[in-house]
Amino acid sequence: MSPSTSALIVAVVGVAGTLLSGILAHRGTLRSTSMELEHARKEREEERAAAERRESAEARRASYVQLNKAIRELHLILWQHREALAAAASNTADLAAQTADRADALRELREAYATAQLVVTDDVLGAASKVVHQLQRIHTHLERHENPSHRTPPSLETILEELQSASEGLYEVRQHMRRDLGITNLPIERPRNHGAV
Repeated sequence: MSPSTSALIVAVVGVAGTLLSGILAHRGTLRSTSMELEHARKEREEERAAAERRESAEARRASYVQLNKAIRELHLILWQHREALAAAASNTADLAAQTADRADALRELREAYATAQLVVTDDVLGAASKVVHQLQRIHTHLERHENPSHRTPPSLETILEELQSASEGLYEVRQHMRRDLGITNLPIERPRNHGAV
């Protein structure tokens, strides 16, 4: 190989190397920019998912508060109404007022339950469903005591047992709610002699 051919080859390789280094540097910059954009996109997605989780948890929490309040309120009103019937001390006006309170509390529970069906977890909804249906049955039994029809209502003692059972169910619903919100690790079932009536 002649010196002029060698010099030509070296010059071509030098020019090619110079051009290639610019192309490689440009590709490296593009790849780096692409990685930065991908990282930023993932961060935005993670932030959006975290915000959605927070919003979902807040919606569940608000629904839990409303549902728990409505269940407890109806349970208390049913309990008081049953006590009034057992004492046989209520006059017709008192019973009418209690009946109106019961109807209002039942309506509020239905609204809270309808809202809860759209946002709460299956565990909470399953437990709440049992209690809501129990309380509706008790409401019907108390109505039969007020307005005797062709169907004999259960005894007031039976209604008391149903109310006590509903109280246990209310505890379970509340524990499911608290567990979902990460507030407690207590068992779902009420421990023996723990706040029982």
